[in-house]
Amino acid sequence: MFYRLLLCLSLLCAFSFSALAQTDIGRVQVDPVPYPSLADLVKRSDLIVIAWVNGAHQPYPTGRSVPQGKIVNYTQNLQVKRTIKGRSSRPLTVISTGVEPLPDASSPLNLQYPGPLSEGNYLLFLRKVRGSQLYSTAGLWQGVYPIYQGKTIALSNLGFTELNQLSQEEAVRKITAISR
Repeated sequence: MFYRLLLCLSLLCAFSFSALAQTDIGRVQVDPVPYPSLADLVKRSDLIVIAWVNGAHQPYPTGRSVPQGKIVNYTQNLQVKRTIKGRSSRPLTVISTGVEPLPDASSPLNLQYPGPLSEGNYLLFLRKVRGSQLYSTAGLWQGVYPIYQGKTIALSNLGFTELNQLSQEEAVRKITAISR
């Protein structure tokens, strides 16, 4: 009798865990709310990392659309090189939302639906997606700082200029000072 009870409890726990682990990625909504300051971005991010983003991505239809195309969620893996805030596993999976077909670079849709990141090194501010093992960039583009020739790049009118053209060590020091 005890073994049957133990078996039933084990099966129930396994079923509950696998149900939790399975996220309908097409139904996930990425939080687009911007942050008023770098301090707020740092404090509200669950994870801040320097990472290599793999350019490969997996699309998941959302069933929603805009006049220019279909809204799609994408997942990408990233390899964490350094964790500045929070605890991270390696690799992490990041989710983003975009439009297919991909709009022109000048389209305002890119601000609301940035799509997957290009392959490369980044300083990323991430938020945990509730009920999943996924992360999204905090404040959409506000949480994305490409690293080019060893320096961070704050995207024009999107990123915080306090993080522009910093070495990785300078960025880490600035973020660490704010998060204290």
